[in-house]
Amino acid sequence: MTEPTRQQILDAAAKVYAELGFRGATTRRIAEVAGVNEVTLFRTFGSKANLIDEVIRSCHRDPDAASLPAEPAEPEAELTRWVAETHRFMLDRRGLIRSAVAELHEHPEHSNEVADHPTVSFRELRAYVDRVHRTGAIPDVANANAACTMLLGTLFSDALHRDVMPSMFPPAPDAPRTYVRLFLRALGATAAVGLAILLIAAAPMRLAAQGGVAPTATAPTATSAPATLSLLDALRRAEQKSEGVAIAAAGVTRAKGVQQQANSARLPQANGSIAYQRAIQNQFASISERFSDPNDTTSGGGFTDSPIARIFAAPNTAIFSLNVSQTLYSAGRIPAARAGAAAGRTAAEIAYDAAKAQAVLEVAQAYFDAVAADQFVAIAESSLVLTDRALAQVTLAREVGTAAEFDLIRAQVARDNQRPLVIQAAGARTAAYLRLKQLLDLPLTGPLTLTTPIRDEVAAAASPTAPIVLADARTVQPDTAVSARATVRQAEAQVRAQEGALRAAKLARLPALQLSSTYQRFAYPPEGTFLPSALDLYFPNWNVTLGLSVPVLTGGRLRGERLVAEANLTEARERLQQSREGASVDALLTISQYEQAQAAYAASVGTDTQAQRAYAIAEVRFREGLSTSLELTQVRVQLEQARLQRVTAARDLEVARLRLALLKDLPLPLQGGR
Repeated sequence: MTEPTRQQILDAAAKVYAELGFRGATTRRIAEVAGVNEVTLFRTFGSKANLIDEVIRSCHRDPDAASLPAEPAEPEAELTRWVAETHRFMLDRRGLIRSAVAELHEHPEHSNEVADHPTVSFRELRAYVDRVHRTGAIPDVANANAACTMLLGTLFSDALHRDVMPSMFPPAPDAPRTYVRLFLRALGATAAVGLAILLIAAAPMRLAAQGGVAPTATAPTATSAPATLSLLDALRRAEQKSEGVAIAAAGVTRAKGVQQQANSARLPQANGSIAYQRAIQNQFASISERFSDPNDTTSGGGFTDSPIARIFAAPNTAIFSLNVSQTLYSAGRIPAARAGAAAGRTAAEIAYDAAKAQAVLEVAQAYFDAVAADQFVAIAESSLVLTDRALAQVTLAREVGTAAEFDLIRAQVARDNQRPLVIQAAGARTAAYLRLKQLLDLPLTGPLTLTTPIRDEVAAAASPTAPIVLADARTVQPDTAVSARATVRQAEAQVRAQEGALRAAKLARLPALQLSSTYQRFAYPPEGTFLPSALDLYFPNWNVTLGLSVPVLTGGRLRGERLVAEANLTEARERLQQSREGASVDALLTISQYEQAQAAYAASVGTDTQAQRAYAIAEVRFREGLSTSLELTQVRVQLEQARLQRVTAARDLEVARLRLALLKDLPLPLQGGR
């Protein structure tokens, strides 16, 4: 039975079970709806119970479904997307869910399947709430379990009863966002320090209304769905669109051609030719006319009328030639040339791998720069929201007479000073996206959404020799050995190539032995014809030649070629030594940068956490009148700096990981002499 037929039975069983329940879903009814024989149903699933069990398992949570992000950036938007998909999942299976829930008392064996989706969803939602809490956007998670249960219960009720009681629920397009906002409000998000994160999406519009920056081109619009790009897709495209990779690929093709030329010298060479000759004036014809006797009427009387004379005096000649030659002895010149060509091809292939690795590193750096630029804009806009809120609090305090005019002016200045920072961050983001689009040959004016985040995971420092898990989910074992570096291996191949060239130059003084053979057919068409029509009119000429050639006097050419080869070999050896020294230093620097990036990231995480806590305390103190707006501003600036440092450190750590993973194939950044 084919897979489509199996799925056909499952679809029919789901439809019948949703309408009639377990008892009404008879095998005969299911077979009729599926359009198959009832025997086929039993042969495939064994029994009705097995079939219904598999149908109900479709209520499990799809492991490939969109999940909540590991690092919350915009909780309202992220939760809305997740809730919308969860709600759609329940709507698609509401008939199955109704029947399964209604018959749990008769079929308790289905309880695990029915409870799988809500259980998994609850765990994922609860873990996400904890992550949002760590950002400071939710002040307290004591009632998080109850809030998560309320949200999932609301989605369950909406999906199962909307068609029966539509007036009880908000409009379907607005339902996910409405439920999420109530959920966040229940968790106290609107009163928390992290309110700025929730308001980031509204900040660009507010700035535009106030004369600040307008919404950027990278934001999705209702009329055009933005293109998405993951890091893995970007790296794949980097190898296809990089000019450096294309140039290196051309070098590999050239090296293959040179190698094929060198290999051809040891094989027989055959050349064919066809020639047609028309004699305008012929010395033999002139001699025959001058010395022939016009009164002689006999035939065959003398040389002028002989076949040889007619051939030499023929006005038309057709020649077919085939020449074959084979070098029997070259004194080692051909093997030396072949070895040099093979080494040259190896060097070209290593250069090609190095060009791909360099292109991957450049694109990854540009990708992470763009992702970090997005976060810088979010942090700047978040700080603007905080200054707006502080200004509102000072304004209110000024109105009730508890704040001085100086405090109000200071709050206004702090808010206005934050606007240029938002504009600068938006400009830097535009530049980062343009750089990435340029490297990947993407439309510069088209929208682009990056889907791979910079990992912000606090973990123990990893050894430079331990396997590295990259952001695109690949695991790479770093190799920092000098002998493994692409530049060193390429330089070694160049040395071998120059050694072969020097051997060939030294052996050029020795004799070479060559065997050749020429086979020809001559035809002498008479006037008025192009080619003879009979084979016996084509006269053969076949010879074999064994030749020995020795350079006697070359005017210094061979000595000059040898000097050039010796100089090239010396240069190649020095470049090899230079590459080894540079690779050793570069490996140590790369390891040091990796360790520094890990330490800087770990330090930035602690600073960011402390800064968030400090700002929460400062805001409470300011709200209770225990501190001034100056203290609040100073702590806010420290919080913004801590967030920027954390994003920068995470970006640097991602790049350091990738560079260490690709170190074996990367070219040296700079090769200098001692």
